Amino acid sequence: LVEANSSDRNAPLIVAIPPPIMLKAFIPGLALFLLSQAYAAGTASESSLWGSVGELWSPASRLSDFSSAGYAGGRREILDYPVRTSVKDHGAKGDGLTDDTVAFREAIRAVEEPGAILVPAGRYLLTDVVEINRSGVVLRGEGPEKSLLIIPKPLSAIHPRANVDAVKSAYSFSGGFLSMKGSDAGPRLGEVIEPAKRGSFTLKVFFTNIPKPGDRIRLIMNDPPDHSLLRHLHGDLLDPGTDTSNLKHPVDWAATITEVKDGVIRLDCPLRVDVRPEWKPEIFLLSPTLQGSGIENLGMEFPGNPKQPHLQEEGYNAIEFKGAVDCWIRNVTVTDADNGAIIGGSRFCTVDGFTVRAAKRTGLTGHHAMWVTGRTQDSLFVRFRCDTTYVHDLTVEGYANGNVFASGSGVTINCDHHRNAPYDNLFTDIDVGDPRRLFESSGREDRGPHSGARTTFWRLRGRGKFPELPSPKDWPLINVVGFGDYPVSRDPGGSWIEPGNDSFSPRNLWQAQVERRRKDEAASVH
Repeated sequence: LVEANSSDRNAPLIVAIPPPIMLKAFIPGLALFLLSQAYAAGTASESSLWGSVGELWSPASRLSDFSSAGYAGGRREILDYPVRTSVKDHGAKGDGLTDDTVAFREAIRAVEEPGAILVPAGRYLLTDVVEINRSGVVLRGEGPEKSLLIIPKPLSAIHPRANVDAVKSAYSFSGGFLSMKGSDAGPRLGEVIEPAKRGSFTLKVFFTNIPKPGDRIRLIMNDPPDHSLLRHLHGDLLDPGTDTSNLKHPVDWAATITEVKDGVIRLDCPLRVDVRPEWKPEIFLLSPTLQGSGIENLGMEFPGNPKQPHLQEEGYNAIEFKGAVDCWIRNVTVTDADNGAIIGGSRFCTVDGFTVRAAKRTGLTGHHAMWVTGRTQDSLFVRFRCDTTYVHDLTVEGYANGNVFASGSGVTINCDHHRNAPYDNLFTDIDVGDPRRLFESSGREDRGPHSGARTTFWRLRGRGKFPELPSPKDWPLINVVGFGDYPVSRDPGGSWIEPGNDSFSPRNLWQAQVERRRKDEAASVH
């Protein structure tokens, strides 16, 4: 195939080029060969799962398509709404002494068309939850060091709730002083009548209501008594936990229709899992009650009382999303919180420039810094900072899938996989600081393996030696690419490990996939 005299720099390089009809098969094969030789020599700079620009990749491979993460599925920029009112128009003082909770609530009610509520520079005392439950409402400060929300009491003191499992604080797991809550009541459109494989873009549907291109749909599937769907979420390799099987709708996945023809819908992104008749696949219209709302340019400060023991947190919780679609958090800093951002049951949300830090607390200063749970899908966490250490820094659990953590940094980050089948999530281009905690994960054992299938860690950085890799018995089909000094493993049914050096490319897999998708979509238009 390739011949050269390595002792003579002037010797010709002889390459046997096959006929054009063979080039399509030849080029990926050549790339794989060259990559295998590079790995053998310990100098790999690309992954055989991706290549240089994705030429070795397909959406049916074990490397998922993460390009739809974030606001609007990564296809539009976040909206910049005009200011409609200010919290000071409704009586807020911003002096750090006057209770401004009612003023914030009235300002939110006053926004009758999509727009922003200005929070001018100041210190605003909040003594209760401020909720946004309507689309097109943005709470916008003048910067996290200028527009500060001061929260003196925890949620447990304001709204006492019964413990979970008798001894665990309910606010260890939920609640936020800034809250976004929505739901979905879209009608049923039909049922899928033919199986489809992971990576496919089409579904054959028997329609009761016919959708149109541009509609967003939800694919819902349920686990049968043999738990074959839950096992599939673990790569058809591991059994789920007994608690996992109690959760409804293991698959509740959204995508946009690009074409409807002869009972077949084409989607804008590939299926993340197989679709099988025994899982009773149904299609619903995605019709969220909360869409296109945001929180931006704010700081949130808690009093810095010593953190209570693990699972007994008092509820100094900053932000919670439930059932949000295309919503966002931008340029927000949270100080001395129990939970920073909880994103549950939400889709296509973006958290950009979110920082958690400690001013008075020491040690493990909070419970979860950024927590993705409850089937949250295709949400993006980018340019985040963990300037303190939480029990769990970045968490995915509960069927969360397609979520991306990218271009962040921290003191000693752990990527907590909290069981109940989080699958196909990506951690890329992150400076984890001291890497010893990287794979530390938690969650009750009755919730099954720590991770579902195809968790991907791509091109992480740290100061010190990376820890041992997680066991395949808890992390099926894991991908660890572009970092560490791990032994190479390209087991199709096991762990895929490709260590790399400082020149490893791409550095950020999510960005590379977005760029490739945009090029493919532009080419299809022309």
